Amino acid sequence: MGSGTGIPMQLENSFTVPAPPDVAWEILLDVPRIAPCMPGAELTEVVGERTYRGNAKLRVGPVSLTFSGEAEIVALDEAARTATVQAKGNDTKGRGAAEASVHFALVEDGGQSRVDITSEVDLSGSIAQYGRATGLIDAIAGQIIGDFAKNLEAEIGSAADAPAEVSEDTPASQPPSDAPAPAAADNSISGISLVFRALWSVIRGALGGKAEGK
Repeated sequence: MGSGTGIPMQLENSFTVPAPPDVAWEILLDVPRIAPCMPGAELTEVVGERTYRGNAKLRVGPVSLTFSGEAEIVALDEAARTATVQAKGNDTKGRGAAEASVHFALVEDGGQSRVDITSEVDLSGSIAQYGRATGLIDAIAGQIIGDFAKNLEAEIGSAADAPAEVSEDTPASQPPSDAPAPAAADNSISGISLVFRALWSVIRGALGGKAEGK
């Protein structure tokens, strides 16, 4: 970890996916499907097989921040359904930076799946002051991850209620000409996107915690 607050913040969060582990793991790897569930974060580029870049737009009171960062998956165990990521991001106006090591583990939980997240986050620059309120940061980060889980659950439920795919012999209705364009190809990446968005959730929680603490 880089220099920042001096003592990296240790954060632990979890959320539930309303599906058995095998299905949940596939859902979490389907980035175009889960990306809209995490507002404020955007994956912009696939750099390599396990390296990705993205942005996160945050607002603290009247101040608008945009973080640009990179995340690299350093460990991925498909059998154990775990992943570890090293990530870093910088405010595009030079007001601070963050580095993080994030570990994800997906486990069975009463017929559903629980995703446990352990994060070590180090803030630097002017935003390093937010690292002093670790308890509040943890609470805010948990709330944001909880919102992601609710959005994901709604998306899964919506997909389950959708009509079955039509066969090749059945004419399918065409979308209207003004229908939204499909997701960009750059969104078709591995489960690292979830980790990347979780990192930004932690950062957003830190900034939001400071704003609420005023």
